[in-house]
This record gives sequence, C-alpha cells and structure tokens, in this order.
Amino acid sequence: MFLYIPIMAYIILLSTGANYVFKIWLFVLLGVGVGAFLHGYVPQEFFIKYMSNDNFFAVPLTVIAGIPLYADATTIIPIAQVLIQKGAAIGTVLVFMMATVGLSLPEMIILSRVMKKELIIRYVIFMFITFTIVGYFYNFIL
Repeated sequence: MFLYIPIMAYIILLSTGANYVFKIWLFVLLGVGVGAFLHGYVPQEFFIKYMSNDNFFAVPLTVIAGIPLYADATTIIPIAQVLIQKGAAIGTVLVFMMATVGLSLPEMIILSRVMKKELIIRYVIFMFITFTIVGYFYNFIL
C-alpha cells in the first residue's frame, strides 16, 4: 500500500513531463532549423549592416519584423544565439525575442477572444514603445 502511492506519483510526473516534451519538440526543432539556416546561409555582413548599434532604426524595425512571426520562447533562443554570433546588437536581438513572443499576430488573435479591439491596440502600442526603449537601452549599455 505504501509503495503504490510513490510509484503512481512517478508515473504521473513522467506522463506530465512527456506531455510537455511532446508539445514543444516541434518548436525547438523549428528554432534550431531557422538558427542553422541563418548561421549557414545568411552572410555576417547583413546582420552587421542592418542589426548593429550603428543603425538607428534597427530596434523599431526589429519590433515590427517580429509581429507577423510566431515563436515559442524555446524556439527563439537558438535564433537569438545565431543573431548575436553573426554580429547583431544584443538590444536588437532582445527586442526581436520579446516582439516575436509577446506581440505576434497569433498572440493578438488569441487575445481578441478576451479583450476588446481598443485594448489590444493600446497593448500593442504600449509594448512597442516599451520594447523600443528597452532595445535602445541595452544597445547603449552593451
């Protein structure tokens, strides 16, 4: 009787962990694939030219570029790693990560089920301004 309860708890923990792995494995694989493509096929000069500290418009354009994309937090990490290795500014990469996860179009569709359109627009504007300030701040200090 006493042995049965811990074994059942282990079975529940394993099934829950397997369920999480099953939900995110495709996103992780997709993120690694995009990161490998960026690392292997996109020249480093592209990132230095368009995503460096020298380009004033890099941060707001990166926020806008992240909106139509959808990525889970686990998907975006390999992509961010490659962007940093290729010479993109850390603040710009951070903004890309935040915009892709927090301001993506699918996220807005999900939020439209529980929020009014006006509130979603205010949310997007607020997050855009916040992400831009954070990106410039990190590019300034790093």
